Amino acid sequence: MVKILKTLANHSPLRKRKSKSKATTIRLLQWNILADGLGEDGFLATEFSPIFESADAKSKSYSANEFMKLVREAKLADTASGMASKFSELKGAEKKLKKLKESAEGYSELRESARKLKEETDRSELVKLKKQFQNSPQLQKVDGEILSWSKRSERIKQIVLQARPDVITFQEMDHVQQFLQDKDFSAKYTCMV
Repeated sequence: MVKILKTLANHSPLRKRKSKSKATTIRLLQWNILADGLGEDGFLATEFSPIFESADAKSKSYSANEFMKLVREAKLADTASGMASKFSELKGAEKKLKKLKESAEGYSELRESARKLKEETDRSELVKLKKQFQNSPQLQKVDGEILSWSKRSERIKQIVLQARPDVITFQEMDHVQQFLQDKDFSAKYTCMV
């Protein structure tokens, strides 16, 4: 890491910042972006309490702690039943399908395998819980106001541009191209993967 930073300091147009010791400093911003889909397990629902199953005034409500207990129990049950590994298999199969053309050898078999995995994972405790709360106004608010990529990306961009770091490291970044194609962002930063 030190070698990379020295190389950056010597070969890039970093703004010179002087401290009292007259040393050049490099401002580093590190951010875990939260990959798409990883926030859909309810953990952000604790921002809203109580959490209702639906918009119906008679629907059951849960405190944030009660709701998170339901989520933890569903995850534990899915892990114990092997369902968690089936989700990983499904994600891998879907990723491969996106890369393959329908005419490619093995495409039909992979599509059938993904379909069967989807049927199995639809019976998971976490999926059942998601269906139970699919009309929850509080969880819809989480999706719309917190997890929505269009809103998150604008907030991230504003914070980064305001902080003016020399080096940025993003983790779980699914939208690298969007940042590189943004005129304000790409005028100041480039990407090294």
